[in-house]
Parts: sequence; C-alpha cells; structure tokens
Amino acid sequence: MNAVDIFSIIKDIALSAAACTTAYVAYNGVEKWQKELKGKANFEVARDLAKTLYSLRDEISYCRSPFVAAQEFPESYVIEQSKRKLTPEEKGQAWAYVYTKRWEPVSSAIQAFDAATLEAEAIWGQEIKEKANKLRQCTRSLEVDIEAFIENEYSGGKHFKDREFGKKVRQSISDTKSKENELTQRINKAIEGIELEIKPHLSRR
Repeated sequence: MNAVDIFSIIKDIALSAAACTTAYVAYNGVEKWQKELKGKANFEVARDLAKTLYSLRDEISYCRSPFVAAQEFPESYVIEQSKRKLTPEEKGQAWAYVYTKRWEPVSSAIQAFDAATLEAEAIWGQEIKEKANKLRQCTRSLEVDIEAFIENEYSGGKHFKDREFGKKVRQSISDTKSKENELTQRINKAIEGIELEIKPHLSRR
C-alpha cells in the first residue's frame, strides 16, 4: 500500500467522521427545535386558557354580585316603583332584565373559555377537558338558579315557600365568600384544578 492509498483511506475516514458529526449535530438541532416548538405551543395554549379562565371567573363574580344598583333595572321600573306597589309580573320582568344584562358577558366568556379548552385538549389530552367541565357545570348551576330566582319573583314568592330551597338559590346567585356558599366553593375548587394543569406550562417558558 503506497502513500496515496493511505492518504485516500485517511481522507475517507475523515469525511465519514465529519458526516457523522454533521448528522449528529443536525439531529440534535432538530430535536432541540422540536422541543422548543412544543414548549412554545404549550405556553401559548396555557396562556390563552389562563386568560379565558380568569375572564370567566371575573364575569361570574360580577353576575353574582349581591349589590344591584338602581341603574341596572329598567328606567320605567324604578319610576313606577316609587309611585305604587308593583305586580309580581312587573318585578319578575325587572329582575329578568337585570340578569339578562349580567349574563351576556358571562356567555361571551364561556364561549372563549370553551374554545381555549378545545385547543388545550388537543395538545394535553382528556384530563384538562374534564377539569374544565367542572367549571362549566358551575356556570350551568348558576344559570338554572338565576332562572329559579326570576320565576319566584314572577310567582310573588310562592316558589320559595320551601325556605331551604329559597336560601340555596339566593346563595347560589350571590357571590359571598362564606364557606357555606356551596357554589362559591365549587367554583374556587374547579379553578384551582385548572390552574394545576396550566401553571407548569407557563413556568417552563
């Protein structure tokens, strides 16, 4: 074997080593890029879900505010109330007006939250959907209890002859911080469950 042959062999070995090194670097680069891309996607999904979660939380809280300003009622209701005793139907219509206005931003927040939940489910799986559904069940409970409250006003108080039922409904539609307020506790627990899924993805940014 002459010097030319030896040089050729060494050159081939060097080229093979260089190719292996290039392939290794390229593979690691792609793997790193994929991890960064996945991390970015997780972060964005977590951020969007967090935004819609807290927006929904705030709208629910406003809807359940125990304080109802006079400006929330129809103007005609306020005027007539100062002149005479109103009928149950008029009171029912007035409260329906109040809660219809209060529910509109809740409904919009629910739609945004549901859309963000679908995106999160596509990446994270079924568990986030199950946790989100617990909060959605709370919004449905609130909606049902608001309807019950309005129906009671229409009935002139007849529907709340069962005092325990009336107390439960009034607690549900009022955002009190009492530990006895079942819906408040359910909402808080549902939010905490979703936060446990979100926060790890936000901290990895």
